[in-house]
Amino acid sequence: MLTVTIIAFALVLSILVFVHELGHFIAAKRTGVVVEEFAFGYPPRLLKYWQNEGRILFDGKEMVIGSNTDVSRQIEVGGRVVYETEKEADGRVVVTRIRPIPEDMSDDDVIGGPGQSVGVVKRLERGTEYTINLIPFGGYVRMLGEEDPTAPGSFASKSKRIRITVLVAGALMNLLLAIVVFASAFMLGAPQVVATDNVMITGVSPGSPADVADLRVGDIVVSINGISVKTPEELIELTDEQLGREVVLLVKRGPDSVEVAVTPRISPPEGEGAIGIAIQPSASKIRLEYYPVGEALWLGVQETFRVVALTFSVPVLILRGLIPAELVRPIGPPGIYQQTASAVQASVQTGWWFPLLNLVGLISTALAITNLLPLPALDGGRIFFIFVETIRGRRVDPAREGFIHFVGLAILMMLMLVVSYYDIIRPMTTVDWVSLF
Repeated sequence: MLTVTIIAFALVLSILVFVHELGHFIAAKRTGVVVEEFAFGYPPRLLKYWQNEGRILFDGKEMVIGSNTDVSRQIEVGGRVVYETEKEADGRVVVTRIRPIPEDMSDDDVIGGPGQSVGVVKRLERGTEYTINLIPFGGYVRMLGEEDPTAPGSFASKSKRIRITVLVAGALMNLLLAIVVFASAFMLGAPQVVATDNVMITGVSPGSPADVADLRVGDIVVSINGISVKTPEELIELTDEQLGREVVLLVKRGPDSVEVAVTPRISPPEGEGAIGIAIQPSASKIRLEYYPVGEALWLGVQETFRVVALTFSVPVLILRGLIPAELVRPIGPPGIYQQTASAVQASVQTGWWFPLLNLVGLISTALAITNLLPLPALDGGRIFFIFVETIRGRRVDPAREGFIHFVGLAILMMLMLVVSYYDIIRPMTTVDWVSLF
């Protein structure tokens, strides 16, 4: 099970990040931004499996850079190079080899044979490199001059509309992925409640008897002092009969059954119950319902935008006490791994794809929303600077903007480490997936 979980975790993260970068790539290509590299995974590089043809201008002569021609990153506009060419059947002159010339070397020193020429680069459009890297998580798009508006064809040189389009495209692709994944979940079978005769804990008040006794969100209350519990009303009634006296709750926690001793309070704080838990009916019998493609896609759209709406309404719901804050704390990679493990376990135990696909849709939607937040280093932060540029009538100095994004990235990394630390010492509760339906 551990191996399956690790593979699923890596696959989920890779797909989500890769699709996000694919959105940037497609938008950049469609809007004329020069894309230097589109990579799967992170360096070091394993191989370059394809390269588009590029263009280069030498002293008034424009030539094609062949798809197999390696163009060093040291070659820049204004630099001297030595190159070799071939003339193809259609008359095109293709550069087959090119390398930079050190400043202290003369033309005679670098020309080593027939067919070699020396020139000064007046314009350079490298063909997009398609690469596979060693670390198999997601990927990235490297666009020309992301902070340099002076480079022809660079991202920074494009209009505000084009830059916003490219930046937003990543999040839009994640939303599109979420729709497809949710739709797939509905087509492959969505659990529907047939009967409810269990009681599930959906919230635990900090410092309450339930918190002290280590009752958890997702626990299913089976009985109290040996008396079977079928509905929330029965649990409340039986609890009220034992105020101030210790009772023993039998709860189902995942595949395990656990006995928990707790003493209901005679005078609980306002807004809390005697034990300090929020409860709701839970499914005891469910069936799978399969949807046709058209209906599943529509349900996928609805589910995606329901998650978006719920995300933005969470602060209000917490303040109104409708959902416990511990259910919506931010999580890092360890937290995502924990939830992936829970979903994989549920899918393996039930034979349903729904738990795992539902998790992928939720994370993809969350990634789209998070990336558009107006924070430095995120796409939303870059969009914010474009809005500032619109208001000021001129763009923020690229060096200053780049420094702000660098500092923002450092802060985000530190926050991620803190969040990951809490994921480890206080793991996010994994709710019984079946009980949620």
